[in-house]
Amino acid sequence: MTEEPFSGPHLVQEAHPEMGTVLGTLWLAVTRAGGAVGFPSDAAEQDVRAVAEQAIEDVRAKRQQLIVIGADHALAGTVFLRRGTGTVVAHRAEVLRLMVRPDLQGRGWGKRLLDAAVAHATALGLEQLLLSTRGGTDMPTFYKRQGWSEVGVFPASLRLGPDDIRDEHWFQLRLS
Repeated sequence: MTEEPFSGPHLVQEAHPEMGTVLGTLWLAVTRAGGAVGFPSDAAEQDVRAVAEQAIEDVRAKRQQLIVIGADHALAGTVFLRRGTGTVVAHRAEVLRLMVRPDLQGRGWGKRLLDAAVAHATALGLEQLLLSTRGGTDMPTFYKRQGWSEVGVFPASLRLGPDDIRDEHWFQLRLS
């Protein structure tokens, strides 16, 4: 087995100028493969790329933190942390957009990214993490296997198409 040319997971300290484009390419690939990352699989490419650019702007503005597996111009996977703002939620963060390139899935990289997000949040002194995921996928089971507690389900809250309506599952992880 050959060594993969990807490093990480590691925290992005400073997003390079093309990072939005690189993230958009990953996000589009995951979306097209049916990944639960905020879009239906047939979403317009420009919509996915626009949200990717905004996410990188949020990283630059320190509104979110980005952990990646990959190099500057080739991402294999990502996860974002968005810390709570305001006094009553400053002790927690949301885990957002856990993505692994479809052709690289099944290698444990999603777990590695999630573990890195948990470790980073713990180092920041946070007390809990929250995330949500789309029903009708393997993701609710994945998060349960990682020790996350399901704290709620919003029935029929995600509309992927006229005949594809899914539940949204919410999870919490208390940090030690």
